[in-house]
Amino acid sequence: MEGSATPDRDELLAFELALDEKVCDEVHRQSWGRLFLTPTAPLIWDANWVGIEEVGLSVAQIVAIADDALGGEGFGHRTVCLLDQADGRRVGEEVESEAAQWPRWEVERTRYMVWRGDALDPSLVGGNAEVGVREVPLAEIEGLRRTLIASEAVPSGVPEPQATVDQLFEIDRRYGGAGGDRWFTAPAAGESLSCCRLLSDGRIGQVEDVGTRQDARERGYGKAIVLAAVAAAQADGNAPIFLTAEAADWPQLMYANLGFETVGDLTILRRRP
Repeated sequence: MEGSATPDRDELLAFELALDEKVCDEVHRQSWGRLFLTPTAPLIWDANWVGIEEVGLSVAQIVAIADDALGGEGFGHRTVCLLDQADGRRVGEEVESEAAQWPRWEVERTRYMVWRGDALDPSLVGGNAEVGVREVPLAEIEGLRRTLIASEAVPSGVPEPQATVDQLFEIDRRYGGAGGDRWFTAPAAGESLSCCRLLSDGRIGQVEDVGTRQDARERGYGKAIVLAAVAAAQADGNAPIFLTAEAADWPQLMYANLGFETVGDLTILRRRP
């Protein structure tokens, strides 16, 4: 990941931004970038955020923009995505090196990983693989998704955890409307214990929201659903096929072993309410 943004990474980010513009209630274009607002899901930090496109801003300027844009709308949190890869790395390093000057601000890094593996057998969907996988709509696995959201996506200590789950599930539904309501779940028979989704604009495919119930881990379900989603994307002619992973978490290692290669990253600054 040497140097600045790669064409792969920029193309994948543009795909995500296009979906975000369809999902969020409002998108306001500013001299510094874009402000994404979703008043109908006010508890969701990643549905109400600042996207900085202007390069060369100081940390103080970026914080001031976030305070004005999000604070001015009554939000207590701050979520800022530095959309330029090289500039995001610079800002993230500055915040970390001057942590005492920016209390409560955290730096997150998301890796963009593109499928570089072989063509996969479409029969990976339908129960013919070692660990059976089937394709379902979101409504069929609502219970599992709500369980996974509550255990994996709701930050600890939020004042309204159930309302946060409800709003995150609504965001799930909206992404399905924007990018396709295609979910892959395992095992193929019986209770659904693991799932992921495939989003697409007809050309690019994104595997997203990979999760397995805590009591069903280490059975190969995560690997099976991801490969099934990749196989489905290939069958539809999607290219590239990608996913994102937190740079500080372990799933990126599994994805690399499956055949995904890191092509870039995104730096996010976050301050909890």
